[in-house]
Amino acid sequence: MNTMTMWRSRVAALTWPSWSDVGLFALFGLVLPALCFYFLVGSPFVGLVVLRYALLVLVLLAGFSFAAPDAPWYVRMVLSVTLGQLVLNYGFTNIVVGAGAAKITLAEGACLLALVILLPMTYRWLSKTPAFWLAMAALILPPAYHLYRDFFEYRMAALRDVLTVVDIVFFVAGMAVVALGVHRGVWLAWRDRFLRIWFVAGGLYCLTWPISPWIKAISPSFSSYQQAVPVLGAHVTSPYTAIAVLVAWFAIPHVFPRRTWVRTLWIALVLVETILVVVMAQSRNLYLIILCLPVVLGFFGYKRAFSAVAAGMVALVMVLALVETLNIKIPGRISDVTLSAVVDRFLSISGKHGDEYGATGVQQRMVWWASSLDMWRASPDRMVFGVGYGPALTNFMSPGENGEGVVVREPHNSFISSLVRGGIVYFGLWGAVVLGSMRRAWLGARLPGLGEDDAGHFKGFAAWGFILMGMLLLTSLSEPNFESPSIAAMFYIVAGMVSMEYYIVTRRVEIRPGAGRATGV
Repeated sequence: MNTMTMWRSRVAALTWPSWSDVGLFALFGLVLPALCFYFLVGSPFVGLVVLRYALLVLVLLAGFSFAAPDAPWYVRMVLSVTLGQLVLNYGFTNIVVGAGAAKITLAEGACLLALVILLPMTYRWLSKTPAFWLAMAALILPPAYHLYRDFFEYRMAALRDVLTVVDIVFFVAGMAVVALGVHRGVWLAWRDRFLRIWFVAGGLYCLTWPISPWIKAISPSFSSYQQAVPVLGAHVTSPYTAIAVLVAWFAIPHVFPRRTWVRTLWIALVLVETILVVVMAQSRNLYLIILCLPVVLGFFGYKRAFSAVAAGMVALVMVLALVETLNIKIPGRISDVTLSAVVDRFLSISGKHGDEYGATGVQQRMVWWASSLDMWRASPDRMVFGVGYGPALTNFMSPGENGEGVVVREPHNSFISSLVRGGIVYFGLWGAVVLGSMRRAWLGARLPGLGEDDAGHFKGFAAWGFILMGMLLLTSLSEPNFESPSIAAMFYIVAGMVSMEYYIVTRRVEIRPGAGRATGV
């Protein structure tokens, strides 16, 4: 073949580009470079604002894409918005869509949208479980009784307060995703991917705690109920994520990589984030949880975990003592971090001893609890059905983002908040959902005749879930955990997953794999 013939054959082999090829070339080769040049050169401030929100959209799309392998979009939607709540916590909670009174938070709205498809597909299995009906009753009855009247009186305040009830959708979604995943034979892959992303992203995000003020300054913000809130920089869930990863290291080790060098990086991340949380948070609840953790792990049979965590606690005490002796200044959330500061902070639980700031906080909570219960006892109707959604249960103001005053609406005790807002009716239903989930996790972790590797490592997953839920429930006695959507989502999604797996493993619900699919849990 001569040269001319060769070139003619090559030209003949060429094909015209498709319209999609032309569109992609125009977008990435012409439009985007032109926009970048305009914003960065002609209007750099607007360009930086657009860039911040573009990066946020990119992160959300990445979470949606990687949330679960080979999962339908509605499953990815549930798991991705839940991950947003668990990792980005308070900032993600305040991402809203809509305008005026027609606003809805992205997380709850996406979860409800996904359930529109998930519930009809999984109802035949969910309907056989008492937990599903209790959750649905808790979701429907209180808003049906209160919300129509409360909305016209309190407007956005009523919608904000009713989120404490709406967040139970994460419990129902957790059950539905498990049922569908088991039916399709892919639940274990979905669960492990979800946990790995949570642990990695949450751990890395926790490391940004020392520079959180700088991150908040450059973060995109969304206008929530009372103020504009940066999406990045909040660390409401970081302490709980750190403890969750630490417990998972012993209870569900199969989630972590098998390669030695990767596991070494993992354990280094676990240790660093746990120490960082203890240093930065200066939380009495966290100190109490860490003290109880070795005992609980040992009770579930993780003797190596008991020894390792106990030894880590001793080492941490020695390091804090050395820091105090050498007069090294390490700033914490409240004061410099020393062994004396930790002891004083812990003793302030009594409300009479320890540091004055902590003791005052305990006394203030007592006042809030008493005043909230007085509202509940005001009439028989309130005692049965609650005061509703909209009225603040306290009259306290705290400094918010950028120094703006924010009303502390809840008495910092989720049990009291549930009783006062929803009365005995909602309190009974909510308590059945919450305590029932912990009971199923407890029984699942101690199932006789079931090995650690059987049923998708269910015993370890149940033990991990029990410790996580117990930690959140314990701290809800002095913190508004279930009134904070990011923490409530953490409890409910794990509770829903553990509950449905328990029903399946104990044969209370039979789910047959779909045609041509492998067995799930």
